[in-house]
Amino acid sequence: MNTALLTIITIFFVYMLVTNFWQTNLTATLKPAGYVLLILTFLVSIPLTSSHYKNFPKLFLQALLVSATISAILSLWGYFGLDYRTADEGRLIAFGGLDNPVMSGLSYGAACIINFSYLTKNRSLFERYLSSASLLIILTALLLTETRSALIGLLVGGVAITFVYRDREPLEHLYAFTKYAVGLILLVSLAYYVGYFDVLLERSTSFRPEIWKTMYVHLSLPQLITGMGTSTDASVFYAGELHKHPHSIYFSTVYYGGVIGLVGMLTMFGYALFQMTKLDRSIMIYAIPLFIYGLICLTVDGNRIIRKIDFIWLMIWLPIGLSMIRSSSQEFIKELED
Repeated sequence: MNTALLTIITIFFVYMLVTNFWQTNLTATLKPAGYVLLILTFLVSIPLTSSHYKNFPKLFLQALLVSATISAILSLWGYFGLDYRTADEGRLIAFGGLDNPVMSGLSYGAACIINFSYLTKNRSLFERYLSSASLLIILTALLLTETRSALIGLLVGGVAITFVYRDREPLEHLYAFTKYAVGLILLVSLAYYVGYFDVLLERSTSFRPEIWKTMYVHLSLPQLITGMGTSTDASVFYAGELHKHPHSIYFSTVYYGGVIGLVGMLTMFGYALFQMTKLDRSIMIYAIPLFIYGLICLTVDGNRIIRKIDFIWLMIWLPIGLSMIRSSSQEFIKELED
């Protein structure tokens, strides 16, 4: 287990919990403290379980793909069969805890990244068929959510996969990237031809810059440095409309934990990414693209980094948990690649 990374994460969590005392009290801190314990348990359980069951990462990721596929099938059935979609824009929304087009899109996008990574391994024809069918279903659901940040995250995450995949010569990396670029151009051309981008661009920036600017009106110099507290309500009004949070994990962290909190979070992210570069490639192929996908998407979406189980766990805490796995044994590598 990577104790250094776990220490950095714990220090960040402790600081974010302490910020609650700026505005609230001990009782208000109990809820986020419970979330912290859940996250730490999750992070520790991945390397510990992997050390006892060598094929755990592979089985866990396969279970995620199966779950995402089932969810996407139900979402498509609701979208086409039950007219279950947003009332204003007709965007797809999933059932259950993903009953929001952004949460649905970000979660399905993360599943697509995992699926892409899974396909890069030497799979049997049957496995490739199942994985490709799953990818097509999940990607269709993602497109219907019209979540733009997930699409941008997919593009950047796809580039990461082409460079992380196996030990290749520079020319081989260039060849892989060229294939990815050609496929991307074809998909973008098709999307443009059917008018998909017109639908996406209709929402403009969804008031993101205006929300961020309005948010800082509430921050004087002391709060800008130390934050308003993790449990503080970050809702802002703009153009007569209530926005429940800043819609950016980075801006939100500044609001809740100040510049100190942001520096702590970026330190945690940077060190985690550095540790991922030292992983066995059988794990790296999943961890780095998924993590980069999350970092890109959460630039314009997301709220609290400390939350109960939700899409942020899938995009941030899962790849960080994978980065804590430490094993260089050939048996361990073979289990993941088979």
